[in-house]
Amino acid sequence: MEKAAIKRVQAITNGGQLYDDFNPEIDQARRESFEKCRRYNNLIIQKNEYHPEILADYFGYFGQEIRIEPNFLTEFGFNLHLGDRVTIMHDVKIIDCAPVIIGPDVTIGPNCGLYTASHAENPVLRAAHYCYEKPITIGSNVSLGASVTVCPGAKIGANTIIGAGAIVVGEIPANVVAAGNPCRVIRKIG
Repeated sequence: MEKAAIKRVQAITNGGQLYDDFNPEIDQARRESFEKCRRYNNLIIQKNEYHPEILADYFGYFGQEIRIEPNFLTEFGFNLHLGDRVTIMHDVKIIDCAPVIIGPDVTIGPNCGLYTASHAENPVLRAAHYCYEKPITIGSNVSLGASVTVCPGAKIGANTIIGAGAIVVGEIPANVVAAGNPCRVIRKIG
């Protein structure tokens, strides 16, 4: 996708305002991302070959020593920023319609989902495929357990551990263990 087209899609999706999710440029960006993810995943599954360069060329930022296991999916890629030494386990989905900033040394467990998308509350607009986005920020050295869901607008502080199955809404501070639905601080890191 051309840089000018990417900037147009980012202008539509990153503003936090309602927009038509079936816009042709948005659909094209989504198709291209899904194809790159499919190509990346298939090389691992069929040949046990990891080719991070397939993903690196279209991510917003792609740090050093990134490990992404198969069945990975990102909606656009160009809104996804991965710090150094990020590990993403199997079956992770990242809906990056707004920026998703992941700091260095983060581990994302299997079956996790990071979702920036929110659909319109008004039922007429929702039926017409209108939505809006809120960015997600994950600090350095965070660990997300298996099947964690990170909701639009969530922020997770550095060194925090999120327990398996948690649903993260709002802000979780640094240096804590948190879990549950909704995710709550259980204790400080010992």
